[in-house]
Amino acid sequence: MKKNRDQELRRIIQYSFLGITMIVVVLLINGVLCSAHGFCPYSSICFGVMRLNPGFTILLYPIAVIIGLLIAVTSIFWGRRFCGYICPFGTVQEMVFNLNPRSRKNMQLHLPVWLHKLLNSFKYVIMLITIVAAFRSMQYVYMKYCPVLAVSHPQNITIYSAAILFIIFIVGYFINRFWCRYLCPYAALMNVFQYMGKLFHIPSKRIHVCEEQCINCKLCTKNCPMQIDIYERKRVDDANCIFCLKCQQCCPIDSGLEIKSSKKNK
Repeated sequence: MKKNRDQELRRIIQYSFLGITMIVVVLLINGVLCSAHGFCPYSSICFGVMRLNPGFTILLYPIAVIIGLLIAVTSIFWGRRFCGYICPFGTVQEMVFNLNPRSRKNMQLHLPVWLHKLLNSFKYVIMLITIVAAFRSMQYVYMKYCPVLAVSHPQNITIYSAAILFIIFIVGYFINRFWCRYLCPYAALMNVFQYMGKLFHIPSKRIHVCEEQCINCKLCTKNCPMQIDIYERKRVDDANCIFCLKCQQCCPIDSGLEIKSSKKNK
């Protein structure tokens, strides 16, 4: 079936980028490569915003900044596929959650709606803090807590970043993609670009529920790791969708959900 092929392709892409990332991390730990910032798309904020400060004229990590901005811009048209296909941190979180017996029953732990909405705002707060810190050349404030740096430069790990890593993976065992859902500032940046796309009515590819074939089982909603109510939305225009295709995979109807472009941005 096509949905199985799509899921298999996604896994191949995920594990390929995870393998590349592991090589880079080993090189960083051994000192062959100097800094993880040169490979992190969020450098577009941590060091890209610094460029806006009149006191600075040098872009420290131009390639990472450019790639980070390109990924954010393309999310307008393609959504957060970077999270679902490429981001190694997201892939590792999925692997951690897969250790939970609940995952084998295709059961996601969904929080109460009020708590989900509250936690969902945290990533925007973190993004704003990093923007202000970068503009004032105080990136080190965020770097003390950055889980990416903790993994890439364990020799410089702080108690704060170690605690964040512990929380991400322990909580992530129970709540799939906890970091992606509630804490990742780069996810917040991509969401902001998506909201801009909606504002200007830019067409984008989204997951749609085929209402004519839907049997109202609501498995798509129950299995969404980002806690999106897919069944009620019909057209998944939620900026937090990572196109993991879990909804499509669990749907008992072969063509119950499909990805298609639409000019309708509500």
